[in-house]
Amino acid sequence: MKKILQKIKDFLKTFYKIIPLFLGICCYYPQFQEQGTRRFPLLDAVYAALRLYSGSTESGVEIGVLLQIARFMALAATLSILVNVFNKAADIVNLLKFLSSESTVVYGDSEYAGYLYESLPRSRRIRGTDKFIGGAGRYLLMFSDEVKNITFFSTYYEQMKKARVYLMLNDISRQSIANPRITVFSIAENCARQYWRDYPVLSDERIAIVGFGSVGQNILLYGLQVNLIDPAQHMEYHIYGDGSGFRREHTELDRMEPDAIFFHDDGVYAYSELAAFDRIILCGDSRQQNIGTLSGLLAAAPVRNPVYVYAPNGDIISGLFGEENVVCFGTAREMASIDMILNQKSMEAARRQHEYYVSRYGGTPWEQLNSFKRYSNVSSSDYMSVTERLLREGVSEEKLAELEHIRWCRYHYLNNWQYAPETDAARRRHNCLVPFDQLSEEEKRKDIEAIRAKSKG
Repeated sequence: MKKILQKIKDFLKTFYKIIPLFLGICCYYPQFQEQGTRRFPLLDAVYAALRLYSGSTESGVEIGVLLQIARFMALAATLSILVNVFNKAADIVNLLKFLSSESTVVYGDSEYAGYLYESLPRSRRIRGTDKFIGGAGRYLLMFSDEVKNITFFSTYYEQMKKARVYLMLNDISRQSIANPRITVFSIAENCARQYWRDYPVLSDERIAIVGFGSVGQNILLYGLQVNLIDPAQHMEYHIYGDGSGFRREHTELDRMEPDAIFFHDDGVYAYSELAAFDRIILCGDSRQQNIGTLSGLLAAAPVRNPVYVYAPNGDIISGLFGEENVVCFGTAREMASIDMILNQKSMEAARRQHEYYVSRYGGTPWEQLNSFKRYSNVSSSDYMSVTERLLREGVSEEKLAELEHIRWCRYHYLNNWQYAPETDAARRRHNCLVPFDQLSEEEKRKDIEAIRAKSKG
């Protein structure tokens, strides 16, 4: 039945385009015969009817209602033909783009999709609309409604299964995705990673995180993994916002020693209390919420250091309160850049690091790693900038190896692993989840050699 309906539809499309020709001939031919001045009235009528498709009519001929209808129908048919030609040309351009394995189709109505599309090379980017475009090397699904991302992916899974697919989702952990061709990314996660790169801790700090939605949670998660500068440090993270769900998801938070995490689930604070912190990070989900908190804080108490404010819509907040008082981070344009979304530099650094380890000690090749182990290497590569800074400051390799071990342990603890005498990945148990001085000499040597490899580039 569907085939019959499709044939009828195709016939009507064709019939609509040629009917003006027959109407034009029917209108012109009788008049040309009557004039008696044309040697080939039928051929002239055909030619005149064809000219209707350009909107032209013959002079000296009566333009009746039927001929006017034929002309308007011809013009509509011409427009339809031009649109089809344009679409075919666009398809040809897309096919040329698909010659590159980095050809990228961006789907989605979010502002991040627009910014990402702008950051891609013109010769490799295609803006997806309602029509699925097959044959690309990469697909990025960035609808503002996350359900649409999942629905689109499930609808066209077969057509995309040979390509790299990037899904913008905030509520699904990327470590839980088994398919190596699928990457889940979160704008909040990217924001947190970039924040600590741009504004690292240099000494012990008492840090207040005000607002504990997606951004605040990722600020804490990544801060715990990269803010490691001394094995004897003591950072304090104070969370103002409901952290009950976060604690249910991360059951080993008490393993973050020597640092400490304090949850103020009611979100209540005094401005004088906030002002006493070394670092204040406002992570409210709305601009209005952050502006209200910032305004009250600056008006009520002297603040020693700039306040960091999550501002996806730009730095209008620093324009209001002054750049000496406020540092804005997480703009939509920056978070949607191709480097942030595809994370290629960090992934490549993680891959090189893992391959070095495999070349020395054996193990699973990068391509066969599951997501958990792959992103364990990414966590290590994220920490590399801190390691390099501490190396320049003269910190010993042994101490850096201990810090890297603490980071490794934290990555596992944040994914709810526990210590056991025998490693059992299925039950999330590992025998190396112990303090550095309790490791075997062989394990210590591996960590120190890894630091030496980093120091040599």
